[in-house]
Amino acid sequence: MIALGLLVLILTRIEAAWLSPLRPLTALEREVPLWPPTVPLLTWLERVLIAPWARWDALWYARIVAHGYQAGDGTTQFYPLYPLLAMPLARLGVPPLTALTVVGLAAGLGAVLRFERLAREEMDPIRARRAAAAFMLFPTAFILFAPYAEGVFLMAAIGCFHALRRQRGTLAGGLAGLAALARPQGLFLLLPLAWALGRERRGLRWIPALAAALLPPLGWHAYRIVAVEGLPPLGGDFNAFLYALLFSPHAHQVVPVQAFRWPWEALALALRRFGEAPDVDLGINLILAAGFLTLTALAWKGMDGGERLYTLAVVVSALSYHTGPVHPYMGLPRHMGVAFPVFLGLARARPRLLHVVPMAEAPGLFFLVIPYVLEAWVP
Repeated sequence: MIALGLLVLILTRIEAAWLSPLRPLTALEREVPLWPPTVPLLTWLERVLIAPWARWDALWYARIVAHGYQAGDGTTQFYPLYPLLAMPLARLGVPPLTALTVVGLAAGLGAVLRFERLAREEMDPIRARRAAAAFMLFPTAFILFAPYAEGVFLMAAIGCFHALRRQRGTLAGGLAGLAALARPQGLFLLLPLAWALGRERRGLRWIPALAAALLPPLGWHAYRIVAVEGLPPLGGDFNAFLYALLFSPHAHQVVPVQAFRWPWEALALALRRFGEAPDVDLGINLILAAGFLTLTALAWKGMDGGERLYTLAVVVSALSYHTGPVHPYMGLPRHMGVAFPVFLGLARARPRLLHVVPMAEAPGLFFLVIPYVLEAWVP
């Protein structure tokens, strides 16, 4: 599986570099030619391998690595574990985006390997490899090779399930806590954690596991409120309360219009928008979301209770996240894609599909690199 991961990494790097002159968005892309190689060589390599991926959230993470969190500028919407892991490299003089890329690539490849290891504990190696390939080749999974937090999050989240399978509750709780420092979906790991501990009937012995899961995100939000932003007003509707305590009251600096609605309301708004004014961004998101929901339905029988709870929470929250009247579902398939138990469920319940799914996914993965690099689609 490491060979396939490296192949995807190399091919997506070549593709992004080839595309970047079509819309050079960073200073390096505008000032340094793609070919022939120029000196200093490290600058040229940064232009070829790093700069084409400096899009969307990657720029926010680079800003945090370079300048830290600042009140009122939207940076606090981005959770801290990923940029914190990149900061030591940046302090050694590595450019922020390069440091983020090194951490992200290592974590992304690590997440794929950990997923395969998890699958191998209950199925034969061939089926485990096919499940890992389906996981890694889902179209939005190219983000594992971009300066995004998904790789770090999935390393911790998959590790949490692995620890639960081995009945190591405190370790599972600690990994859930780390996942909740990488992305807000980490809090959904409390559901399989509670499900597993409830089945074991461990009584008060579940307290260390729960504490290990809750203390890291509570510490982050306490720091955000006390040291960076100050105590926000808690009045208003549900979304005001949610953004004040769980995200950031300044999240509009990143996405000007965003809110959580009932999933059927958010979906209805998105479908209405697409019917009135169809565009590439929304079309891609709706098609990929429909595909992932189909895979989820096919895999449902093969998932256990904890996997179903986590997957359901991830999918419902993604469908509920409304990002305004123009692009109402930004990031929808990427937010769904962290529900990795779907691919374990497919391997258990529909193993024959694993002959087809990775081959069907791969063209979509390489296609989506195009609108990402050209900033025609928000992953």
